[in-house]
Amino acid sequence: MIKTVVQIGFVMLFIALVTTGCWNLEEPDQRAFVMGTGMDMNKDGKYMLSTLIAIPSGIGVQEGGSSKKSFQVLSATGKNNTDAAQKLQAQLSRTLFIGHREIVLIGEKMAEHGIADWIDEYFRNPQSEARSKIFVVKGTQAKNVFQINSMFDPYITSTLYDEQATLGLRNFYFAAFMYDALGQGTQPLLPVLTMNRSKHYVYSGFAVFNKDNGLKLAAYLNPEDAFYTNWIRRRINNYFMTATVPEFGGTFSIKLRSLNRRIQTSVQGNRVKIDILLSGGGVLVENNTSLDPSLVSHLLLIQKSLNEQTLKKVEQVVDKAQKQIKLDFFGFGEIVHHQHPAQWKSLRPKWNVIFPQVEVSVRVNIQCKDLGESNASIYR
Repeated sequence: MIKTVVQIGFVMLFIALVTTGCWNLEEPDQRAFVMGTGMDMNKDGKYMLSTLIAIPSGIGVQEGGSSKKSFQVLSATGKNNTDAAQKLQAQLSRTLFIGHREIVLIGEKMAEHGIADWIDEYFRNPQSEARSKIFVVKGTQAKNVFQINSMFDPYITSTLYDEQATLGLRNFYFAAFMYDALGQGTQPLLPVLTMNRSKHYVYSGFAVFNKDNGLKLAAYLNPEDAFYTNWIRRRINNYFMTATVPEFGGTFSIKLRSLNRRIQTSVQGNRVKIDILLSGGGVLVENNTSLDPSLVSHLLLIQKSLNEQTLKKVEQVVDKAQKQIKLDFFGFGEIVHHQHPAQWKSLRPKWNVIFPQVEVSVRVNIQCKDLGESNASIYR
């Protein structure tokens, strides 16, 4: 009798699990998969949410003359993300699903307005993909980038998802952006895209946000300044650098790898000193000078020129941060926090005032560890 009761119990439990699963299950063909989300402020000052929605049936059907697109871009205004999303949902017969989202784009007007009041849903909603990569779109609206036809992928979002690695950058996920925005002693940075006359995107550097002012766009960094900044922040893996040896004419280029940084800080009252050592090794990929890098003396000249020119540029970026932008987007404050937690308690409330007065010293040590496939320039 007991055995029969147990068997019946298992059968009832199985039926309950199966039927519950069926009631809650949403088939893939009932979902509209959002691959990208765009945040814009339209000309009327209203928040506009745009989505790039995948149309799988449009992939690979161009044979035979079909021109069906592999994606659709929809936009709607709203009081917040959820409100705008519901208006988007009203345009669709399938349920919006953001769990596979690859990209979040922020239009320039939206960035200038400030995004602090518009991003709660991105990390509160359990469906939201925190590993979405994020960009600022300079000079136009985010939704316009979604209209670009990718050269290699069905959706421009997939192309942009790979773009950061192609540039040698470490991944800038939405979660990392929020970590900087909510953390201590650093201002958030995001990579920037522009659109050229051919209506294609171009990587154009980085944007600095001021988390103490509603996460508003504070400044842009050109690609070169962005490289040095990300080197200091340990957020870049490799980079092609071109320099000159003036007394020997021509240029040379090196692919930098093994990029490292070491930062030491000292604190005496409100006086903060920061010592930065940037180091790395690379491969000589082009040599248009009259130097023969196989000769130790010539190789040392190449490295000396590279280190001197790099030092000058890094110092210029630091000077720009302290005197023009006046925001710590290098994360120096975070390092002071970790190295001097007791002193940081008094420094933190006034760090934006202290940062422009911080004494920063920089050293650079780049070594050319691979000379490439030849010695002297073939034309010299």
